[in-house]
Amino acid sequence: RLLNRRVKLTFMTTMLEPSPATASAHPSMFSRSPSVFSKMSERKKQAQRMIFAAVEGGGQSWLVLISEGVNPPKELDSARIPTLNEDGSPRKAEDVIEECVQRLRDMQMRLGHNFESIGIVSFGPCDLRPDSKTYGFITTTPKEGWQMTNVVGPFSRAFPNVPIAFDTDVNMVAVSEFAYGGHGNITSAAYITVGTGIGVGMCTNGKAVHGLIHPEGGHIRCPRFTKVGAVSKEEQKYLTKEGRDTYKGNCKFHCIDEKGEPKLYPCVEGMANSQAIADRLGIPKSDLRNVSDDHPIWDLHAYYLAQLCMSITFLMSPEVIVLGGGVMNREVLYPKIRKHLQSLLGGYFVDPKFNTDIDKYIVRSRFDAIKGKVHAGVMGGLELARRVWELSDKKVVKDQQEKIKALNEALEKQRVSMTPAVSYNDLAKLIPNPKDVKSIQPSRFRRSSLDSVSEQVVKPGNGMTKAVPSGYNKSLTSGLGETSAGTAIFFGAGMLLLGLGAGFANALTSTMLSRFLPPPPKK
Repeated sequence: RLLNRRVKLTFMTTMLEPSPATASAHPSMFSRSPSVFSKMSERKKQAQRMIFAAVEGGGQSWLVLISEGVNPPKELDSARIPTLNEDGSPRKAEDVIEECVQRLRDMQMRLGHNFESIGIVSFGPCDLRPDSKTYGFITTTPKEGWQMTNVVGPFSRAFPNVPIAFDTDVNMVAVSEFAYGGHGNITSAAYITVGTGIGVGMCTNGKAVHGLIHPEGGHIRCPRFTKVGAVSKEEQKYLTKEGRDTYKGNCKFHCIDEKGEPKLYPCVEGMANSQAIADRLGIPKSDLRNVSDDHPIWDLHAYYLAQLCMSITFLMSPEVIVLGGGVMNREVLYPKIRKHLQSLLGGYFVDPKFNTDIDKYIVRSRFDAIKGKVHAGVMGGLELARRVWELSDKKVVKDQQEKIKALNEALEKQRVSMTPAVSYNDLAKLIPNPKDVKSIQPSRFRRSSLDSVSEQVVKPGNGMTKAVPSGYNKSLTSGLGETSAGTAIFFGAGMLLLGLGAGFANALTSTMLSRFLPPPPKK
């Protein structure tokens, strides 16, 4: 019957779903809505999709993007939210965040599928400590209007059942470069972004470097640029006759003192971000793309970035330093940075990566070359979303294992003592709520990395699949069976009946054989 039913179902599907060639040959005959079978198949495919959301915060704009998978990412929808009004005035930070939340809601409605998780990456400094009252805030940033801005809070309220993680954009790009950057068998990586600000992210053994806060390498202090040789007419706009850099810097924390005078050792960000280049040339930032590659300003800019690379090399010794961001799209900067770095190192290291193979040490991010909006920053947000989803899934497994362990221990104590020490209410507190459990089915499209997981539980309402340890029902049933007196009596009666039945069958067999076989010979 099952085989016959399957044949009928296959026949009906074939009749209702024509081949593409048949449908194209007879468009009027097959111009109809999708069949029930195709709708069921589509819903099944939708349930198996892994949709991650990434939010990237930048100085000029914020980007919201959803992707199917992470490696490789498949962009499904995206939106860019500007941080400036049409007249050039800055928007309120809270309005930008709320628009990001609304755009993400709209994407979810259009997609008709819940997100597995959300990864939010932003410029810093940020509060990344979960036990802090200001967790998820952008704190003392130099960007006007963004100080003490709550970033994670609005997303948590809008998506209460979705895991959300928060980190700096450069930290997670460093993790993505380590995992997917194609840099070979490495254990560490550093990432530098150069745009409206300069940020540094560090990754060691596949994990982002966190400490009291997080790396803020863009604000490392360095000596001002001094050119050796004659100063050209173009350079006289920002260099003295002796070749010394005259630009004060644009970081109010590390470049200018209380009297408005330039500090002797400014920070790299205040001297080498996009605004610093435009100020030296006396042009708006939007015109930087029109500056030729042979302009001497790029040599000065490469010097400050080489100072930063030198500090990272001496302090952290990463196996690769990756540079990205809007300014680093200019290819002429990379050989200049390598040349200045070798001069600053002074031949201290003998490793080939600092000498003949330095082009493998100072490299460009390959994510910046990807067409579309999945660039380095967004890739970091997607990787953060993937990791928080994986950790939240393992946390559910661990919680369920602890509940099962506590239940089995309680049942074992009751079995040993033979006293009703555990009540039904006590058991109800230990086991999962049956109302939350919709179905238990074998895992068909993913498994947790834990070896003990082989089944999944789907909770209604949150759209996420949670793993549950294998053998859960077996542990519960066997434990209750050992403590149930009724079960023991029933088992004993069954064994008695089985023995009587076996004896009756033996007697009946002997009687039948005696009728047809001759009697044994007498001794």
